[in-house]
Amino acid sequence: MKGWIRIFAAGVCWAGWAGASMLKFDVDPFYKDSVMQGKFGEVPVYFFLGPSPSMEKAVVSFIASADETLDVCVYDLDLPEFAQALLDAHARGVRVRVIIADENAAKAYAVADHLKQMEAAGILTLAHNRSGLMHNKFMVADGLRVWTGSYNLTRNCSRFNDNHAIVLESPELAENYEKEWQEIFEKRHGKRFAYPTPHPEVDIGGAIVHNYFTPEDDVRGALVAEMDRATNEIAIMAFSFTDAAMTEAVKRAIGRQVRVVIVLDSGMATHPGANTKELEAMGANLRMSPGVLLHHKVIVVDRQTVVLGSANFSGGAFDKNDENVLIVRAPNFAQAMLKEAIRCWRAEPYSITKWRTILPGGM
Repeated sequence: MKGWIRIFAAGVCWAGWAGASMLKFDVDPFYKDSVMQGKFGEVPVYFFLGPSPSMEKAVVSFIASADETLDVCVYDLDLPEFAQALLDAHARGVRVRVIIADENAAKAYAVADHLKQMEAAGILTLAHNRSGLMHNKFMVADGLRVWTGSYNLTRNCSRFNDNHAIVLESPELAENYEKEWQEIFEKRHGKRFAYPTPHPEVDIGGAIVHNYFTPEDDVRGALVAEMDRATNEIAIMAFSFTDAAMTEAVKRAIGRQVRVVIVLDSGMATHPGANTKELEAMGANLRMSPGVLLHHKVIVVDRQTVVLGSANFSGGAFDKNDENVLIVRAPNFAQAMLKEAIRCWRAEPYSITKWRTILPGGM
């Protein structure tokens, strides 16, 4: 596996944090590798990794960036700093609308008073998906900036779990997520009642982004198709990897001599459907992430394409839950995500990262 690390460590091109125009906050030097700014063409892109205190600062900064509208749809929110930032945005005249999964709102004791204030202000909706989970994790600011990824707005996801979030600027992508927000708000769960995605394919500065929502879209088919296109390597970071069709896609890839590297959460890897022994028997390079919970839902194909979002690689995520997924074709971003895969493979926290000795000058 040292060879895998050397190969993927080469050529990372994204810049470190540079005080982006819309998202501004100070970054502890210990955590500089967890906060990145890049571009798709001339369009700025922001990429955040955790666990890191920078994740919390990025959330507050994103909320503060909203001038006119802010729509939030998250599975969980339990940090008072985030809830207060939303109330502050509402107080300064931003049209704020917040959706939280009702099962989590009921347990969010640290923000109970904030949620009551949101309810009194008419800006809070509690969502319930009768067949699965309302598992989305996204925010949309000013009909332009979209925040999404694997990261819940929680203490655990901020400070203990391996996670990612990305901010993309695109009015078309924002329209997609606004439509999903409306769908959840109107309780239009399931394939029969979903609104069509206005822009399933979006060009952001030359980077092609495919946008999917479950259960209405065939996310399973789209991800299997990406894996079936691989000619060199597939890197997977997964909290849950239990879907049979995706396991078969791994098998086919290995049969084509594609190198497959998989990092799984150690707790979820014991799930009966995880097929860890089968994956190892196929020839996949498999490792369980010790210590912190690995909460990524990421696939990187041939150092060119990144799959990311809220959906675990499971039947429940694909067929029952409300989820969102992006497939991003951008080599520089793929390199940045591969760098995170190396960190998770080595189980290294940001505070003692060794990337700086491997990659002089950082990102």
